[in-house]
Amino acid sequence: MEALQNRIDSFAKTKTKRVKTGQKSRTVTLKWPHPPAFLANPAALAEAGFYYSPSLEDQDNVICFECGKQLSEWEEQDDPFDVHWSKCADKCSWAAVRCGLRADLDRHKRFTFPDKSRLPGTKKMEEARLGTFTAGDGWVHDQAKNHGASSLKMAQAGFVWAPQHPGDDLGTCFYCNIALSGWEKDDDPM
Repeated sequence: MEALQNRIDSFAKTKTKRVKTGQKSRTVTLKWPHPPAFLANPAALAEAGFYYSPSLEDQDNVICFECGKQLSEWEEQDDPFDVHWSKCADKCSWAAVRCGLRADLDRHKRFTFPDKSRLPGTKKMEEARLGTFTAGDGWVHDQAKNHGASSLKMAQAGFVWAPQHPGDDLGTCFYCNIALSGWEKDDDPM
């Protein structure tokens, strides 16, 4: 579920669950229960790192692809970025690098970094970016010996792994809004 499109698609699919009541069994169909006007809509939830995984008890349950945090009982004004950041900032690479961006911006959407430990060049943020390259099967170029675009070099250069579809090697810099893919062995992300 590290690919954004997979997370988005998880909300479009209906889920069926078998429920036993005494001697009888029936199938219950579950789908995303909230209207598009909710801040926690499928697109925002997917971008904040979540995919849809409902249960009979929690029909709006989502799970973070990176840290495994499960959240449910979404209300109309719950912002998935703020919720993920507040609950998982110290445990989840995606929450730290993607959801925490808002804390780094002023009201004009310019980077000001009131918390200096979140400056892009700090060890804390480099480690958080590096953590994004471990999701799923991990960064494909770490499997090639001496690849120029190793996960460590990518993180040092300011990139996070933000694949749009399975097999994608898209590296994104959230600070300058640059996304690059198609990394070759001799490429240097710096």
